[in-house]
Amino acid sequence: MPHIRVRGMPFEDLEHISEPLIKALTDYLNLPASHFTLEYQAVTYLGAGGASLAYPFFEVLWFARTEQQKADVVRIITELVKPALVTESDICVLFSTMQSDDYYYEKGTTS
Repeated sequence: MPHIRVRGMPFEDLEHISEPLIKALTDYLNLPASHFTLEYQAVTYLGAGGASLAYPFFEVLWFARTEQQKADVVRIITELVKPALVTESDICVLFSTMQSDDYYYEKGTTS
């Protein structure tokens, strides 16, 4: 943990920043790279007129962290994603804090 789901940007762009992103986050959070999962989600966004462009959306699922850590992770993600964007666009970072009764691991047992 953390698990980061990404949508709204080309796979190639995410692949290009994946190594520096995980490196920056591991350095900041003092966690091994093996604790991170980066998931690409290919989605199609629709507006009133049909298919539309979207902005990058990062959903971070992790255990409880401080507000300062959240802000710093947003800064790290934004600094790496902005140069990959063709146009000026918003970047959404959503945090979901996992509680011990919210997840299962190792043969179906909780923490």
